[in-house]
Amino acid sequence: MAIFSLFLLSGCINLVQELAVREDGSGSLRFALGVETGVYQQVMEQIPEGFLLQNLLSNLIQDENVLDVVQDHYEADGRTWDSVELEVKDVAALFAEERRIGPLTVALDEEDGIYSFEEIMDLENSNLVIPGINLLDLSGAGYTVRLITPQIVYTNGLQEAAGVSVWEVPLSELLRGEETITLQADYVLEPYEGVFIPWDTFFPYVVIGFLALGGIAVLVVVIVNTTKRRKKKRKYRF
Repeated sequence: MAIFSLFLLSGCINLVQELAVREDGSGSLRFALGVETGVYQQVMEQIPEGFLLQNLLSNLIQDENVLDVVQDHYEADGRTWDSVELEVKDVAALFAEERRIGPLTVALDEEDGIYSFEEIMDLENSNLVIPGINLLDLSGAGYTVRLITPQIVYTNGLQEAAGVSVWEVPLSELLRGEETITLQADYVLEPYEGVFIPWDTFFPYVVIGFLALGGIAVLVVVIVNTTKRRKKKRKYRF
């Protein structure tokens, strides 16, 4: 583990988690580990067997709601990736009770057709310990969580589309265990109707609109005051 920690110094590791839910409640769960290709072999040799993706997901893989498991190994964007994808018959049933995956706790509740997804990242109460983690520079390492559903009605992450929420969690926050990180989102199985404009796209237009209205208001005040002064008759005192 000490040797494994040294490779984290270069921020060479990226983790991706993706949960996709279809309109009928079925879906897929995918975890992927990406390592810079140049150090991939060294890193994989130092990762304990218990921390490999297929082992971390072993409890989920054995669930009756998991219909199929696909493992993949590929290269993309200068990284070598290993991924495990589970095909799920009923996503809500799979996470009806809290599921522990390493330092992650995932739960999914349903009430009146609204599904509430919650994922808690807490290293302190997990069995994952990396020696000397507080001394490492993890600024380049990241963990991306993506939730894809027919329609998201609330999220504390970044809503990129009507049915997509994304959380970018620096691995430094997760692995150092300095705080508990909670990801939350509510969704429904009915597709979104209309045109969805992401807030990060819409916000600049709102700011520009307010600035434009402010500029027009100032211009109107200047013109009105100037016109009144011209029309006002001068008075002379003797």
